[in-house]
Amino acid sequence: MRRGPLAVIAGGGRLPAEIAAEVLARGEEVVVLPIRGIADETLSPRRGESISILDPAGAIAALRRAGASGVVLAGTVHKPRLGLVLSGWQAVRHRDEIRSVVEGGDDNLLRGVVRFLEANGFPVRGVREVAPNLMAPKSVLTARSMSAEARRDVERGFEVLQSLGALDVGQAAVVAQGRVLAIEAAEGTDAMLRRVRGLRRQGPLGRLLRHGRPVIAERRGGVLVKAPKPGQDFRVDLPVVGASTVALTAAAGLDGIAVQAGGVLIVERALAVSRADSLGLFLEGVAP
Repeated sequence: MRRGPLAVIAGGGRLPAEIAAEVLARGEEVVVLPIRGIADETLSPRRGESISILDPAGAIAALRRAGASGVVLAGTVHKPRLGLVLSGWQAVRHRDEIRSVVEGGDDNLLRGVVRFLEANGFPVRGVREVAPNLMAPKSVLTARSMSAEARRDVERGFEVLQSLGALDVGQAAVVAQGRVLAIEAAEGTDAMLRRVRGLRRQGPLGRLLRHGRPVIAERRGGVLVKAPKPGQDFRVDLPVVGASTVALTAAAGLDGIAVQAGGVLIVERALAVSRADSLGLFLEGVAP
């Protein structure tokens, strides 16, 4: 196995820096290769040269210059238009193959990137493998813990997600008083929570805005439950919650968030926990 630093190919957000910090804390080498125009400009130490999502040959060359032993993909990346991808990738892969990858959805695109990196000698590793301390622990993280009713809703949510896992539907559900209010689809967790908020606003007043922050006027209960799908490839599709998830959970009138311990990443954990405490929510890692 090639010796050298782990390369973090960095998209947007703070996750790449958090991964790099944990790897460094273990005394291992790491280099962060930010995606040009997407990655946070204040990335952590060990920042290397920038790469372009439209220049895969250049990315491979940068990895070789860094002497990378492996790669982890981290951070948010918005998929570019097909024409741009084709123009950049046609030199290294067949156009029809790239078209099928790009048009096949985000998961298919990411798996195509994994295959390309590994075919060029750079094994792709998952965040759960290289930075396990970033994953949700089995514990109550907030001052508030869930009630007995909330725990029953959480159990119901895990049952629903487990039963739907084979259908590759989503990673999150909202349950209140045993009733499933929403299941995450292609729109993602944040959009699902906005949908729940909209459903509740159609009835009695459930939310006010004060100084630009969500304030719950009538918390009606319910929980957000998030877990990986059975057989999920954690290298390309890692379930994540963060401070924005907490704020949207509060805005939807829910009591808190339960995530599968060891299976969901909490980005900027201290901020997420602090926000949950300020909004009176619970945040807990659960072994379903």
